Amino acid sequence: MTRRNNFNRLAHFVAIVDAGTITGAADALGISKAVVSKQLQMLEADVRTPLLLRNTRHLQPTEAGRAFYEDAKSALTQANNAYERVQERDRKPRGALRITAPVDFGVSYLAPFVALFQESYPDVLVKMHLADGLVDIIEDRFDLAFRIGQLSDSSNRARKLVSFEEIAICAPASAARFQCQCPGDLEGAPFVRSHAFANKTEWTFEKGEEQRVVAPRIVAEANITLAMRALVVTGFCFTVLPDFLVRDQLKDGSLVRLFPDWSLRDGGIYAMTPPNRVRSNALQRFLEMADSELLR
Repeated sequence: MTRRNNFNRLAHFVAIVDAGTITGAADALGISKAVVSKQLQMLEADVRTPLLLRNTRHLQPTEAGRAFYEDAKSALTQANNAYERVQERDRKPRGALRITAPVDFGVSYLAPFVALFQESYPDVLVKMHLADGLVDIIEDRFDLAFRIGQLSDSSNRARKLVSFEEIAICAPASAARFQCQCPGDLEGAPFVRSHAFANKTEWTFEKGEEQRVVAPRIVAEANITLAMRALVVTGFCFTVLPDFLVRDQLKDGSLVRLFPDWSLRDGGIYAMTPPNRVRSNALQRFLEMADSELLR
């Protein structure tokens, strides 16, 4: 017959380690010292190994106790999160959401989406912070951050919403002046570079097994896509931008794509949330709606 573990004892043990004494744990749990002490004894009997070293002043976990504490605390956190998520689902979304995103994405996509979200959830206050610099969502207490491009390693939770392709673009007048037949013809051509790629001087075009590495002549830099796009539209240079940020300009003909048969890097648009934080009902609904509506 399978033995059933008493998971309530995990809470008693975690409280003892957190408080450093049985008295402190009893106060935190609102029960008697005798109960806490008895539960500790029974837990050590269950696992058949000492978990705490006792002295006259406080208790210290053994090596096994430290490992058990980490696992027990994680299990309790997940269990509490499960309770809170279930309780949140039936509540009407309300409260505030603090969201950060790059400027261009925020203006072109996030702001219209927030208006759409507000129609469905008028009791949620969405506070947008648009900035192209990297924002620490934990330190700055954001509920959600949008990241564009290739993700670096992070402890945050990330969900990829959609993929995009980087493309080379210019004004029709530039395309006629450059008279390019292949990416290699752009070598030394005037180029506007994003501050996000401040150290990047070469771009690799690919078509099947074929590659062309191009080092254009950098004539300007800008920290937001709106400025880069404005420079390129004048007709004196070209640049590389995510395809979703120039959809309208490609459609109306103010910009053209160079070498559509060749590809640059792929990237993604990610929704990032802090690790180990319970998602509010408002945030959960925002993410669910973003999956289907934000970039459609």
